[in-house]
Amino acid sequence: MDLGDDGGVFEADTGAMNTQPTLLLVHGSWHTGAAWAPVQAHLASAGVHSLAPTLAGHGAGVDRAGVAHDDYVTSVLDAMASEPGPVVLVGHSFGGSVISRVARLRPERCEGLIYYSAFVPRDGERVADSLPESLISFLNDAAASTADRSIALPYDLFRGAFANTADDATATALHRLLVAEPHAPIFETLHEAGLDGLDIPSAYVHCRHDYTLPPGAFHPGQSSRLRAPALIEVDSDHEALITAPHRLASALLGAVAAIEPARGRLVVP
Repeated sequence: MDLGDDGGVFEADTGAMNTQPTLLLVHGSWHTGAAWAPVQAHLASAGVHSLAPTLAGHGAGVDRAGVAHDDYVTSVLDAMASEPGPVVLVGHSFGGSVISRVARLRPERCEGLIYYSAFVPRDGERVADSLPESLISFLNDAAASTADRSIALPYDLFRGAFANTADDATATALHRLLVAEPHAPIFETLHEAGLDGLDIPSAYVHCRHDYTLPPGAFHPGQSSRLRAPALIEVDSDHEALITAPHRLASALLGAVAAIEPARGRLVVP
């Protein structure tokens, strides 16, 4: 599977009309924008334009020591600035915390929010506050063992909890695409992260075989923090963007249709 290089903004330009919303796809921890490429291919075949920026501190040969959550937000704001039309933000996992803050900063540009197995932080919280103690201990121990405090995701953990529906060969290939994750943003207190007062429709994509967190942690744990979200379930694991890209692309199109009923422009294939 060719996912492209590991930096910059991955853009699928389908020649869609400017009135159609662009899906701005925000990856989660240990990923780059390239992880969205299979989903983007399916979106493109449905005539949907998408952008997938790589967040600061990800990719090869980049500085991870001084990366802050604000840098992630800036990565997405820069991608949004390059897109003149309407935007729907999609956040995977940790990316949910990023799209929430982007929405607060640029509500006029954001026509919808889609959280896919994602965190929905409140003001004054850390993403770490939603993690089990065992995972927090792993993150801190792993960070303490590296000079820049970056965290590599061990294969056994990835195989058993993230890509648990993939076969061994696929899981091995996917694991090679991962990058080390900066430590600090996971433990930062996030301000201007809550969605109270924002009149932006939302959807939550729940993966039925997601074992990264204890049962119920993502849905209804995180999804219940949204105001009347459209709920779409996918028969996949946490890594649906590369283990079940067609199902996830269909779910995203369904989410857009659910939160933008008046637009009537996207049809689930």
